[in-house]
Amino acid sequence: MSEAEILTRIAGLTPDRLTLCVTRAWVRPRLSDAGQVFDDTDLARLRLIVELSEDMAVSDETMPLILNLLDEVTTLRRRMRSLDAALGAEGLRERLRMRLLAMHEQA
Repeated sequence: MSEAEILTRIAGLTPDRLTLCVTRAWVRPRLSDAGQVFDDTDLARLRLIVELSEDMAVSDETMPLILNLLDEVTTLRRRMRSLDAALGAEGLRERLRMRLLAMHEQA
């Protein structure tokens, strides 16, 4: 998506705000011969940024902290899904679940 498409798709996103988001690396569009190109991840992140700043009054100084925490949560979820899939593939998921339940009951 081009800059113009992004601005059309996200209510409340101004060209200046988009420039700020790119300058501060809150989104990282790729560069093409036609200019900056945004993907669906950038679109979702920009919608979140607008919601945080407009609806929740999150300041530009606080925004990196929130975005970093959300990135960490996303990474942890992805790792947990991978771990769960690996445990399932090895037939260990149920054994581990039972072990965790036993540990929880002892605590």
